[in-house]
Amino acid sequence: MDSIKIGTLNVQNSKINRTGGITPDGIDNAKVLANHIENTGYYFLGTQEITRVFSRKILSNLSKYRLYGNYILGSSKLVRSIPIFNSFNEKNAIITNKFVEKNYTKTLPWFPSNPKDLMDALIHGSIMPRIVTVAKINDSRVGSIYVLNTHIDYQIRNIQDKQLRRIYRIAKSLSYYYPVVITGDFNMEVGIDSHFDEFIQGLERLGLKRVEVNNKTNAEKFSNKTAIDHIFIPGSWMIENAGLINDDRLNTVTDHKGVFADVKVR
Repeated sequence: MDSIKIGTLNVQNSKINRTGGITPDGIDNAKVLANHIENTGYYFLGTQEITRVFSRKILSNLSKYRLYGNYILGSSKLVRSIPIFNSFNEKNAIITNKFVEKNYTKTLPWFPSNPKDLMDALIHGSIMPRIVTVAKINDSRVGSIYVLNTHIDYQIRNIQDKQLRRIYRIAKSLSYYYPVVITGDFNMEVGIDSHFDEFIQGLERLGLKRVEVNNKTNAEKFSNKTAIDHIFIPGSWMIENAGLINDDRLNTVTDHKGVFADVKVR
């Protein structure tokens, strides 16, 4: 059995990060994050909210790792030419130093099903394209695995329901071929959001289990009491250690605490 470290981290699409990542104190957030990734030695890290400028800055500071995944609004010249689109054109990058045989992006449903939910979504600014990034990682030690990384709508249950169902279907179809790992900012809590509990139960029927990290993962200003960032792994994998990513150097990079897991693949 081989041991690997995996993680998920919402990097935060802040004004500082989307314009290059240099803080008023001169801290280079892209370099901080790149150093954290390489020094920690992740097998892969699922990330959320990485914009185009910050993506390029991170990549320029990485010597061994690469970023995989597309942007929620695509990469056309039109999108790049419109400042508001370019600023909020995020991707859920999967960052790894392993061989990625293929990677692609699936669009998730992001409009509610009824007029009332649509009005709530518009009022709260919840209408935003959502995606799941998929990468097939091949490694001679571990074998082939599929990694799904996502960022779910933050408040409209109707939209969350549809997104969870789509992710479940993707995971189910891929699990016939190779082990599946899911990471992401789900914006939902275990035992609080019943539709998320149902999603977890569905994954368990597919042979996936949630890494049991329940500490609050987003900033204190938010009302959540427990984790909204989650990792799901094959049930046969053994969890050696898991918890929050407690690296104080990341405090200028993100308002989240990421989640990590050291697992033995078997």
